[in-house]
Amino acid sequence: MGVQPDYVEYMMGHTISTYHDVRMKGIEYLRGVYIASGLSIKPKTRVSKLDALKEIIRAWGLNPEEILTRDALTRSNITVTDHSQIENNQLSQLTVALRQQMAKEIHETQNEKSMNSRLGQSSPGEIRTLVKGSRGPYA
Repeated sequence: MGVQPDYVEYMMGHTISTYHDVRMKGIEYLRGVYIASGLSIKPKTRVSKLDALKEIIRAWGLNPEEILTRDALTRSNITVTDHSQIENNQLSQLTVALRQQMAKEIHETQNEKSMNSRLGQSSPGEIRTLVKGSRGPYA
């Protein structure tokens, strides 16, 4: 990660080693190297595990704040000594809720498939009519 020191020196206008001809590569190549390196003045924003899990839960159709509120109301007398303890508790509660939702959807999908396979085997309301000349030999 980063940019080779000779490229940096060349872009700053400094004299570089004659063994490494940077000018031959061209300015567009060097711009591409700088863009690919991801250099930035601002620090990169990083999404925490808790925020990422909340987004996943929203994508599954659940409300993470409601889940966390419900948990906080059921455990009202809790002493917290560290912020990481709160975050770990929230992560575990949201993980359990996500697992339950996934299991519920998998169970529903399996039930639908089994119902469809049962219906496909035979139709209880099927009526067959004879067509002229299609009688069996013993009819």
